[in-house]
Amino acid sequence: MASPERKGQTFLQISRKRLKRQCHSSYHHLDRVTTSFTQADRSDDLPDDVLDMIFSFLPIRNAVQIGVLSTRFKNSWNFSRRLDFDDDFARGRSPEDFKSVVNKVFDRHEGSSILRFRLCFDPDREELLVEKWIRKSIEKGVEELDLEFYQNGNVFQGRWPFKLNSEVYEAESLKILKLNMCQLDLPPKLKGLSFLNTLVLRKIIITPTLIDTLFQNCSFLETLDLAQCHRIFHLKIFAQKKFKVLRVGDCQEILRIYIDAPNLRSFHYSGHVCFIKFNVVPQLKDVMLNFRPSKGFTETFRVRNLVYDLYPIQVLTTTSTFLEGLSPKFIGGKLREMQFFFGNLKEFHLIMEGAIYCNPYDIISFLKHCPGLEKIFIDLNDFCFVRGPYWELHNRQSFQKYSLSFDSLKFIKLQGFKFQKDELMLVRFLLERAISLEKLVLVTPKSRHGKVFTPNLQAYYQHLRSWKASPGAQIAVFEHLNDTSICPTHSKTWY
Repeated sequence: MASPERKGQTFLQISRKRLKRQCHSSYHHLDRVTTSFTQADRSDDLPDDVLDMIFSFLPIRNAVQIGVLSTRFKNSWNFSRRLDFDDDFARGRSPEDFKSVVNKVFDRHEGSSILRFRLCFDPDREELLVEKWIRKSIEKGVEELDLEFYQNGNVFQGRWPFKLNSEVYEAESLKILKLNMCQLDLPPKLKGLSFLNTLVLRKIIITPTLIDTLFQNCSFLETLDLAQCHRIFHLKIFAQKKFKVLRVGDCQEILRIYIDAPNLRSFHYSGHVCFIKFNVVPQLKDVMLNFRPSKGFTETFRVRNLVYDLYPIQVLTTTSTFLEGLSPKFIGGKLREMQFFFGNLKEFHLIMEGAIYCNPYDIISFLKHCPGLEKIFIDLNDFCFVRGPYWELHNRQSFQKYSLSFDSLKFIKLQGFKFQKDELMLVRFLLERAISLEKLVLVTPKSRHGKVFTPNLQAYYQHLRSWKASPGAQIAVFEHLNDTSICPTHSKTWY
C-alpha cells in the first residue's frame, strides 16, 4: 500500500526521484532504470525538460542502450550530460563507426549542458574533428574534460602529441582536467581554468614554466597527478593553501622534487630513488614511496634526509628499498641505527621487491620507531629473505634479543606467505609482542603455474596459536584467490 507521502505524488514526480537515485548510484542498476523507462513509455508523454533531467544522469552508453529498448526514447540520448566515449563504449565498434557515433552525438546534442566529456581515441588525421568536439563541450560548460589519446609508436619519437586548442585554457567551467599524450602550451597569464580543482597529466612534456604557470593562475587547484611525463628534471611545487594532493609516477628523468605546500595532505611517488624535500608539511597524513629497486646499494643519504620530513604522517606505503636506506650502518667501526620517530603512524604497508639485503631485522628496526601502529601489511610477492653474511654476522642475534612491544597493534597481514623459516620467524616476533592484536591474516601465494600454494596448515596452527601474546587474536589463512580480509589503503600503483 502506498505511503501517505507517495499517495499525492504524480507518476512523474516518483519516477524523477527514483531515476535520479538509481542513475547516481551505479552503472549496475541499468536494468532497473530501463524498466522505469519502459513503464514511462506506456504513460503520458514526458515534457522535454523532464527528459533532459532524466537522461542527464545517465552516461551516454547507457542512454543509447535505453534508446534502443524503447522507441519513445529513441533520440533522448541527445540530452545526456555525461559523454563517456571510452574503451567500453568503443568495444564492438570499428574506428570509423566510433568516430561517426561521437560526431553524431555532438551534432545532435540538445542538452542544456555537458558535465563530463571523456574521449579515448587516436586523433591522427582527425585533429579538426576532435577540436570541434572539445569546443562544443566547452561551449556547454563542461566541468570534467578527460582526453586519453593513444598513438602507434612512441609519442616522443614518432608523431607529435595532440595540440590542445586555446579554448581549453580559456574555459572557466573546467574543474577536472585529465590529459594523456597532449601538447600543453600554457600562456603566462591564463584567461580561464580559474576554478580548476584536479589536473591529471599522462605522457606529457612538463617544464618548470608550465608548473609555475599552473600554481600562479589556478588558485583552487587541490590535486596534481603526473605519470610517465617527460623532460621534468627538477619539480618545484610552490602551492597555495588549497593544494592538498601530489602524485608523481614513473617520470624517469626526474632528479629532484621540492615541495612547499603548507596544506599538503597526500603525497604519492613511484619511481627510482630521487632527492625529495618538503619544506613544512604539518598536514601531511598519507604517503606512498614506491621506490624501485636500485641497481646497486640504495643512495642512503636521499632516504635518510627524507624520513625526517615525514614525522606527521598516519599512513605509509613503501618498499624494501626504502628500508634498506634506513637500515643500521657502520659508522666509526660500529653498527649504528638511525634515529627517527613516526609517532602518528597508524598503518604501515611494506612491499618487498628487489631487496638486496633487507631482512627481518631491518623490518623490526623500522617498526621500533612507530609506537602507535595499528595495522601492518607486508606484501612478500615472490620475495625470499636471503641469509647472507650481513644477516648471519650482525642481525640474527640482535633480532632474537630485540626488546620491543606493540601495544597498539591490532591487525597484521602478510601477502604471499610461503611458511618459510624467516617468514615464520618474523610472524612469531610480531605475535609475541602484539599484546592487543585482534587478527593475523596469512595469504598464500599463487604459483607461476596458476595453482594455489597450500601448505599443511595443521602442522603450523599449533605453533601460531602458542606464539600469541593476545589470547583473543584470531588467525586466518587464505588461499590467494579467496582472500576476503581487509586491504591496505594503497595499491601498488594508482595509474
